[in-house]
Amino acid sequence: MRAERLLSIVLLLQNRKIISTKALAEELGVSERTVHRDMDALSSAGIPVYAERGKTGGWKLLDGYRTQLTGLTKEEVKTLFLSPPIDLLGDLGYTKNWQEAREKLLASLSSATSVDFADAQNRIYIDASTWRGKKETVEAFSLLNQGLWEQRALSISYEKYGSTASEREVEPLGLVAKGSTWYLIAAEQQELKTFRASRIRSAQLLPKRFERPENFDLARYWHDSKNAFIRTLPSYEVNLLVAYEQKDMLHNSGRYVRVLDLYESGEDGWLTARLSFDTKEEAAAYIVGFGNKVKMISPTELKEHVWMIAEQALKAHADIG
Repeated sequence: MRAERLLSIVLLLQNRKIISTKALAEELGVSERTVHRDMDALSSAGIPVYAERGKTGGWKLLDGYRTQLTGLTKEEVKTLFLSPPIDLLGDLGYTKNWQEAREKLLASLSSATSVDFADAQNRIYIDASTWRGKKETVEAFSLLNQGLWEQRALSISYEKYGSTASEREVEPLGLVAKGSTWYLIAAEQQELKTFRASRIRSAQLLPKRFERPENFDLARYWHDSKNAFIRTLPSYEVNLLVAYEQKDMLHNSGRYVRVLDLYESGEDGWLTARLSFDTKEEAAAYIVGFGNKVKMISPTELKEHVWMIAEQALKAHADIG
């Protein structure tokens, strides 16, 4: 186990310029003290690893050092043949590159092994699209991608939800696909921000070049900012009874709802559900859609709001027929 971890450390250091003790501990699932002991073991074994101090410091390998301990196991190679979301590769313009790289990897394997892995893509398929099939259009995607790789600033026209577009100058640091929705992670006046790519109405590549923050970790930034966003979401909790045959529809109604709890109510044919919405209005619209298949428990103000909606609907349709 430790030998595998030491090898992982060497490969991580080879592939990255510098890694902090904390980042290594999190990636390897060990304590920071264990990382320090592992570094001592690597140094004793003749691996030229050293610590660079300071705010942006961490562990590094001596410049130019490479190890040949990069042989892939059968299971590791298998993961390389999993089909990535083709639509997302297409957005990036990498579909052909991925296909060619896969063929080259296949050709490098022994004939017996290549037969096994040629069929791997028929075993597991990853589809990142939604069931509704609606995909956002990103008009400036190629420019965003170009600015990202060339480390050139962009002038973008960005339209925040519910407001008019504004002009911004940003330094693109990463692109993130959440499902089939793309987000641009960029620095604006030295502050990291997340932009929904489909709301970028236009983009212009600027001649100005920039240096990427040395310790910027795209995956970690996205994880932290996503969790921070979730914590700020408003929460409006609702308690109700739902007909047993409708329990699956709680998740599949087409509206955003968080099912916090679902259990037997003691009333035949009904389940007790505790749900969370962003607003009272969102909760009311959701509940009305279930008709007589739900019974409100609380809060009282929501009961009154649903009753008002029902009355208005009756009045609106009173003269029909």
